[in-house]
Amino acid sequence: MKSIRDSSLAVLSALAVHYAALYLTGAPLLTEAIAEWVMARTPAAQAVALLVTLGPWAKPFAVTGGLAALGFALWLARLGPGFKLRAALLAALAAGYAWLFEYRTLAGNFSFWLPAAAASWVLGKRSASSREGPRPGPVAALKPGLPRRLVIPAIMAGGAGGVALESFLRDRARSRGAVEPVTLFPFEPPRDRDAFAPGLVRKAVTPVGEFYGMSKNAVDPVIHPSSWKLHVTVDGQPLAEFGYAELLNASRINRYVTLRCVSNTLKSDLMGTALWTGFRLDQIVDPRRLPSNIIEAAFIGVDGHDDSLPVDYAFSSHVLLAAGMNGKTLNRTHGFPLRVLAPRYYGFKSVKWLREIRFVSRPYYGTWPKMNFTKSPVIHTGSYIDRIVRSEIQLRVGGVSFSGAGAIRAVLLRAGRGEWVPAALEPPLSPYTWTRWSGALPDPGAEFVEARAQDEAGRWQALEESPLYPDGVAGPTIRRVPS
Repeated sequence: MKSIRDSSLAVLSALAVHYAALYLTGAPLLTEAIAEWVMARTPAAQAVALLVTLGPWAKPFAVTGGLAALGFALWLARLGPGFKLRAALLAALAAGYAWLFEYRTLAGNFSFWLPAAAASWVLGKRSASSREGPRPGPVAALKPGLPRRLVIPAIMAGGAGGVALESFLRDRARSRGAVEPVTLFPFEPPRDRDAFAPGLVRKAVTPVGEFYGMSKNAVDPVIHPSSWKLHVTVDGQPLAEFGYAELLNASRINRYVTLRCVSNTLKSDLMGTALWTGFRLDQIVDPRRLPSNIIEAAFIGVDGHDDSLPVDYAFSSHVLLAAGMNGKTLNRTHGFPLRVLAPRYYGFKSVKWLREIRFVSRPYYGTWPKMNFTKSPVIHTGSYIDRIVRSEIQLRVGGVSFSGAGAIRAVLLRAGRGEWVPAALEPPLSPYTWTRWSGALPDPGAEFVEARAQDEAGRWQALEESPLYPDGVAGPTIRRVPS
């Protein structure tokens, strides 16, 4: 019990120095590197449930997992017999954590592990001396009258709460310091879309504040356009560099595009459609200047998230470098100042907070492919039922379907195990967006409604569920009829 107590105190003492290094030098936090590693590997159903339940507190509380992992390392190091073996074990654990969690910063490592080792040694000496007599330990004075069995939980809860609160407040402070979006052109969603299945389907265009936002980060970056540059390299050699104002002066393209997150389960709805403003890659880079052996274009974000596209697709008319959304420049959540839009693929290919475009002559493995997700995560045809309205004679149903492989050709609906009925389709806003649909089913007593979509190549949405890993979930769309 004393070793757990001392490890907890050592972690909290070291974190005081570690957080000071963050604020004084900008060194990233080891707790956040661990949290991001854990979040990336949390099953999608649980991750989405936590995000929905905890909202803006979900990621701050994920950082407390890093606190627990560091406490475990210090506790494990104390198991070694003798000072030298404990020091060697702690050094090995520090190196292992740096490798496992890809935490490569020297300032960050030294600012945690050195004070952690010192605090652990001091507390270990104090514990050893306390065994020589009945003197109370330093923790006993923290809360007079607090039962001894509650001291360690109180320390751990206080530390976890402090870490979560700091992360939450720092994110809010960064958000207040972020550049506010400015108007690029007057924008209103197309009014003619309001007449389609009112009350049954979502808006044709997702407002920015309602558009899903996902990232691998515990705290997202804040970028100031005056200091930001977009670097273009070829196999590590610089090719070009662009400032924000220079890119905004490029001839702009406006295009409706739907993005869908690979973390979607068959029951979640991490999907949105916006009018994006941007430009093609060949407007800033002449593909004829590239060596003939270039096979991929890698896109690297300020936050370290990265991914790649086949070079031909990257230079195609389908891919945009987006600087705006629904008539305004991007906000922090959606990737200011610049992001990629790769409509064929799940959202992790559409890298945000872009800082470098790297043309490479060998296959490039980004954040998710390094975890053995596919390098070509083409969106599976899928549907989502927005609303079901029961009357005495029928069920009225509305929703959306989307396919990364092309437009939606047809949508079928059925109640229970009844006959499939075709839904009415609204023409999509562009070849890159979802299709809204509605229909009526003559079975008001049914418990479930199912929707099934077909893409333009004739491929139907899967009837059997396949797992999210490694290329996104596929399967049926079924929703219980509300009572």
